[in-house]
Amino acid sequence: MDSGKLPKILIVDDEPNNLRVYERTLASLNVDIVKALSGQQALAVAHKHDFALILMDVQMPCMDGFETASLILEHPKTSHIPVIFITAFARDEVFEFKGYASGAVDYLVKPINEDIVRSKVAVFLELHKEKQRLDHACKVRAQAEAELRVHKEHLEELVKERTQELQNSIENLMATQNQLVESEKMASLGRLVAGVAHELNTPIGISITGASFLQEKLQELKEVFEQGEIRRKDLANFIECAPKSVEIILTNLNRAAEQIANFKLVAVDQTSERKRKINLISYIKKVVNSLSPAINKAHHTIEISGEQSIELNTIPGDISQIITNLVMNSIYHAYENDQQGLIKVNVQQHNNNIRLTYSDDGNGMAKEMSQMIFEPFVTTKRGSGGSGLGMYIVYNLVSQNLAGKITCVSELEKGTQFIMEFPIINNKLENKLEKKLHN
Repeated sequence: MDSGKLPKILIVDDEPNNLRVYERTLASLNVDIVKALSGQQALAVAHKHDFALILMDVQMPCMDGFETASLILEHPKTSHIPVIFITAFARDEVFEFKGYASGAVDYLVKPINEDIVRSKVAVFLELHKEKQRLDHACKVRAQAEAELRVHKEHLEELVKERTQELQNSIENLMATQNQLVESEKMASLGRLVAGVAHELNTPIGISITGASFLQEKLQELKEVFEQGEIRRKDLANFIECAPKSVEIILTNLNRAAEQIANFKLVAVDQTSERKRKINLISYIKKVVNSLSPAINKAHHTIEISGEQSIELNTIPGDISQIITNLVMNSIYHAYENDQQGLIKVNVQQHNNNIRLTYSDDGNGMAKEMSQMIFEPFVTTKRGSGGSGLGMYIVYNLVSQNLAGKITCVSELEKGTQFIMEFPIINNKLENKLEKKLHN
């Protein structure tokens, strides 16, 4: 992964004046801009560089933007490049649908708002960086897989079986990662597109951490084997940690895929069919376990309590994303460096409702901040990477998807508590799914 190379953006417009306007608008983003005056020229240029994004004018002579985008996205070498259409026509559903059918991920109408263009392009640049990091992680895992194949034949039969399981798990992991990249490319980013990269950082980062830990343990086993000092204890330790690491990696990548689908739900008010019955306490423990690398690194303790028999027929990704956002919010915002914290999650049933209480003993918030915490783009760490969308997404998941309500109680130096109440039988969700089925 070449971190010193500027990301490239292809701008296609048959008017040179427009090209200069786009170039001036994007000058502050520190990108390498490549310009094309026609669809034919764009096709030739697209195959020569690795573009992070294409800004495509729709109305062009000979070959319009729709045809050009379709040809670019049909080619395997350029099919991953996101395309934003720009047109002088007023927004029309039929015309706009044609643009999305041609492979566009967004649609802008002239005259363009320079701030909006810069903001959208910045988001796609960040997604491009994330894709590069993911590709790099795949290469690291591929190297670990190759080393595993070389040495597995020389281990005892028990280690061979475990190694085969590990190899299959890594192959499944890479397939899941490819699916995730494809989902990112095809997903409709919508009005909340700026939050996608932020929400995917957590599970992907945890997966990379888990893979690095697994590679380290594999290297240790390799060294003692080559030195002829391998002991049964070494094999037992590896066999014990390897499945846990693989489970953490797969759990987080699957959760990342769920986050993409559920984020789309929040953004465009759609409902997924991925609904099933879960034991709420058991599922929350599974989500927390998937976050263990980040939790352990921060030296925090999480206690999960409540009624063990509560079952909920819901979309599990909603619960997963709520718990994940709350835990990561506590890790990043509630505690100072090296401060050990206690986080509690409690689940109780009251008549036909579920009360889920989440609390931490961190620094807390001022009253003014706690009253604004669910508003979009509100964050206590604006200059440190916080997007201000985490609690906004939690609020939407609880109020819209779970048909419930959430309140925040917090004081400085006294920690923070989130109280969520939602019905066990979600008629709102049932009606949405039934209506979608009939349609």
